[in-house]
Amino acid sequence: MLEWKILAAAFSALIVISMLLVGNTGIGGTFGGIVGKITDWLGGTPAPISIGNSAQKEISLSLYPKNFTLSPGSKLNLTLGESYLEDFNGDILIDYTTGKLSLKDKSGFSISSPIQSLKIPNLKIPRLSLKEMKFILLSSQSNITSESGLLDIQGFSGLFSISNSSITLEGNVTKITGDGWSVG
Repeated sequence: MLEWKILAAAFSALIVISMLLVGNTGIGGTFGGIVGKITDWLGGTPAPISIGNSAQKEISLSLYPKNFTLSPGSKLNLTLGESYLEDFNGDILIDYTTGKLSLKDKSGFSISSPIQSLKIPNLKIPRLSLKEMKFILLSSQSNITSESGLLDIQGFSGLFSISNSSITLEGNVTKITGDGWSVG
């Protein structure tokens, strides 16, 4: 009697290992129910199964806005041209129509200059919604370009950088959605 339980447990383990190796192909959802039934039948407790790293997707997103304001709500370390600012706590305003970049700290300190290179490593943005903006999105799943699209970015973490013509987000997101498409 014990032999068939060992055989069933070995079969269940084989399915679980196969799902982990196969990844996000839809097979995990199908076999997940079977594994759960077998576990119940053997008198065990089902364990949650995570297949691949579906929580985060690596992306590179270039935005081409007329103007943009970043208000992170926490202190940042950033590089502006050749200068390094530590614990900056304020807003970053980029106006591509006038070619101006402004940093306005909550303490009253502010800098305004022509647009130049700005980099913020390890930036976390819980949610960002953008309308009618040109963008280029590159990920392992897709290559999407739009001249005037909608974007809803959820759970971004990574590098935020500004150049003379665009803003770039490089890192991981939980999800990005647009007009009829989704990544993550």
